[in-house]
Amino acid sequence: MSATTVRPVPATNFPGTVPRSSVGLVPATATLARQKILAAVRSGDVVFAVFGPVVFFLCFYTPLHRQFELGGGDYAQFLTPIILLQAGLFTAITATETAGHDARAGVHERMMSLPIPRIAPFLGRMAWVVVRMTLALGGGLAIGCALGFRLQGTAVETLGFIVLVIVFGLAMSLITDAIGTVARNSVSIASVLMIPQLILVMASTGLVVAQAFPDWVQPFVRNQPMSVYADALRALATGAEAELTAVTVWSVALLVIGGAAIVAAGRAQVKR
Repeated sequence: MSATTVRPVPATNFPGTVPRSSVGLVPATATLARQKILAAVRSGDVVFAVFGPVVFFLCFYTPLHRQFELGGGDYAQFLTPIILLQAGLFTAITATETAGHDARAGVHERMMSLPIPRIAPFLGRMAWVVVRMTLALGGGLAIGCALGFRLQGTAVETLGFIVLVIVFGLAMSLITDAIGTVARNSVSIASVLMIPQLILVMASTGLVVAQAFPDWVQPFVRNQPMSVYADALRALATGAEAELTAVTVWSVALLVIGGAAIVAAGRAQVKR
């Protein structure tokens, strides 16, 4: 009796069978980013992204501008940078909740079963972070310019101003996205993050000059990241000669910390 060779039957012989193919990184990221943006539109986060800086600007500007301007300064020019940086902190806090929601809803597991690059869900969230920061930048600059803020530097300095704001929000969001991914209750974590956010804004040179603080706290006020970023943004906005070494170091450090946190969070998810 001769042996019969069994040949595999091509999938195309079965009606309705579609060969499984992978999706590239760019289209996968674009699709996931669009989903995040639509979700933000439905939840109203887009509205908060635009008008949040407007509200906070007015809350600080109204009680403080008269005293500041008695000294001959323009408070809108002074205040706008910290409002944009605060928008970056709020974007990062929102990123905590978004990542946590995805983790609790099993989005990560579902994404891993799809033929897409594993990094695509994360890049989709970060794409929304950049969009949100751009919206916040527009709202903050609109109210700032309405009350006297001006970008007086060169085109390169203006571009540097915009990029620096977005980089700050992105770097902070990398860190908080990782926290939200592994946290058991990301909503509670997001609430707790409001405390250091408030401290960093209030104890900075964003609202008042360093000399307005007690002598013992002035070193912290001058050198903490919010002050370093705010001072750099003011210099870029006015076209003054800026010393960007400190803000560059902070930016690189935050991006590295955020990248390491994302890698650690990804490994923790795989082990679950």
